[in-house]
Amino acid sequence: MLIGIKGLVLRVIPRTESDRLVVLFTAERGKITVCAKGSRSAKSKLLPCIEPFAYSEFVLYEKDGYFWIREGLLIENFYKIREDVTKLALASYFCEVLDLVVYENMQETELLRLGLNSFHAIANDLRPLPIIKAVFEMRACLLLGFAPNMERCSVCGRKNAASFCFSLMDGEIVCGDCRERALHAYFATQRSVNAEEERRYATQIYLISENVRAAVRYLTTCPADKIYGFTMPEADVPQLCKLCEDHLTYRLEKKLRTLDFYHEVEAL
Repeated sequence: MLIGIKGLVLRVIPRTESDRLVVLFTAERGKITVCAKGSRSAKSKLLPCIEPFAYSEFVLYEKDGYFWIREGLLIENFYKIREDVTKLALASYFCEVLDLVVYENMQETELLRLGLNSFHAIANDLRPLPIIKAVFEMRACLLLGFAPNMERCSVCGRKNAASFCFSLMDGEIVCGDCRERALHAYFATQRSVNAEEERRYATQIYLISENVRAAVRYLTTCPADKIYGFTMPEADVPQLCKLCEDHLTYRLEKKLRTLDFYHEVEAL
């Protein structure tokens, strides 16, 4: 039985001296791993279809418990990503995130759309890379079910206050007046907290500007085709980037090696 499917290549793994395993993110079947016979040869016709970041259409067949690629047709390879090491690092980070959160038989059409749109944005310089990264991270949080609450103080319920802080532990905002109450409430849930841990936890409830709050609210409520339709003062961009990265990585509970690499090359 032949199966036709489109997929975004997240990862490629050597299988034998001649074959590779290709990890695909598909709309219909979530993440699947397929075998590309003979693809380690430079003459293989499958090579353009199975490069990382490539979006391709495949004809698969099942044999010995594996799906094998019979035919492949490249739809988009986002080739400009490979022309810049920082773009390459960012796209690799997006792939690692998707590889981590997508499972077999998990239908996530919108998450796949986010990945494809993000690669398109990187390749075509639609926005600066830090903004593309922040948008991907916050929209991924929304689609995975852990968007932050930016509407009102989680302690007193106020929507308007002189200042707001973001609580990384709770994924919510607290007004400046309630910050200490929120911090003590969190300590009360822990068995024991020493002075060093208190200082570390205190850094996880940090002040954010109203522009950052508005940007996050926009990213978690706007239509999928409007995710880049916001502007903000340049001075607030680093704070937005920090919040989006902090929130996603805290919820994933995993150290991402590609994120470290991205920050290394970004600093060059």
